Amino acid sequence: MTRGHMTRGQVPCHDAGNRSRRKRAGRRRRGGVMSKERRRYLESCEVSRLARYELGGVEQKVTVEGRRADAPVVIFLHGGPGSPLPVSVGTRGMFPDLADRYVLAAWDQLGCGANRCRLGDDACIDRYVDMTLDLVRAVRRDFPSNEVNLLGVSWGSILAARAAAREPELVDHVVTYGQVLKQLGFNDEVFEALERSAMPEKLKVELRAIRGSGARNLESGMRLAGWVRKYTEGYQAQGGGMMPVGAFVRGLLESPDYTLRDLVAAVSNDFSRSERLFAEIFAVDLSDELANMRVPYLIVQGETDIVTSTRAIRAFVTECGNPNLRYAEAPRSGHMPGTAGMSLLFEHLSNFVTKGQVSCHK
Repeated sequence: MTRGHMTRGQVPCHDAGNRSRRKRAGRRRRGGVMSKERRRYLESCEVSRLARYELGGVEQKVTVEGRRADAPVVIFLHGGPGSPLPVSVGTRGMFPDLADRYVLAAWDQLGCGANRCRLGDDACIDRYVDMTLDLVRAVRRDFPSNEVNLLGVSWGSILAARAAAREPELVDHVVTYGQVLKQLGFNDEVFEALERSAMPEKLKVELRAIRGSGARNLESGMRLAGWVRKYTEGYQAQGGGMMPVGAFVRGLLESPDYTLRDLVAAVSNDFSRSERLFAEIFAVDLSDELANMRVPYLIVQGETDIVTSTRAIRAFVTECGNPNLRYAEAPRSGHMPGTAGMSLLFEHLSNFVTKGQVSCHK
C-alpha cells in the first residue's frame, strides 16, 4: 500500500485521540442547520447520542439511536471498504424506520468518514474484525439486556461473518446484503457477463488478458469493477429505484455529528489505495465460516448481483445444509440495493430478528 500519503483532512490513526480532544474543546466546524422534523425525532428517542468507544486501541465515534432503549440493537457494518453508506455516523435521525424498531449503532470504520485517518500498514481484515468485536462488547456493556445483531453489506459481510464465527456467543442474529463468499469480483460470472456485454472489443481484449493472467490485484479489481458498473446490471439493476443522493447529502451536511471533512472522507480516503487490504479481500474464502455458522444468519442477495455472485451464494446455502444459514433474494436489485432492495432488506431484517422468519417474495 502507499505509505505516507494522506488525503486532505485526514490525520494519522494514532492522532485520533488528540483530534477528538481538540474537537471537544470547541474547534470543530459543524454542518448546516438541522431540520425541525429531524430534531424533533431525535428528541423523541430514548437513546440518541454520539458515543466514543475504544475499538482496536483507537477511540472512535459511533452514533447510537433508538426510540426505545430496550429494543434489539442493530450494528450496521458498511461496505467499501471505506464507504460509510447508507447508514453512517452522520445519519442520526435520518432512518426513523430503523430507529423506531431498534437501537441503531452506526460506525464509520477507522480510516473513513467521522473516523477519518491515514491507514497504516496494519490495515487488514483481522484488525477490522477485532474492532467489530470491540464494538459489540462496548454496545453490550451499554445495553446489557438487549439482543445485539449485526447488519453487514458487501465488505461489511466479511466482518459480520468473521466476528460471528469467532465469538458466536456475543451475537444474536446476523443479516447481510451482498454476502462475500469467495472470488470477490473475479468470479467466472463477472468475466462471462462482460464478454456478453456491449463493452468495446479493445476493452474485451484487456478483459481476457486479466482473466488469463490470474491477477487478483487492486489495479485489476478496480478495472473490472468499473466495467461491471458501466456495462452490466451487476452493481445497479434497472427498475430498482435510485437512492435519493441529493437528499442524502443534504442530510449529512445538516448532521450534528458530521463535519464537511468527515463527508469528504466518506467518499475519498486511503482505502482505495490499500494494496494489502484488497489483496486479502480478493483472496478471502468464507466457505468454512458460513458452512459452520452457529449464529442465525440471513443472507439477502440482489437478483442481478455478479460481484458477490447471487448464483454462487444461492447454491452454497442449499448445498451446505446448515440450518442456521438462510437465504432470500431481492428482485430488481444488484450488488447495490437501490430503494426497492433497501426496503426489502429492512423488511427481512425485521422479520428475521424479531420473529426468526424469512419472508417469501416473488
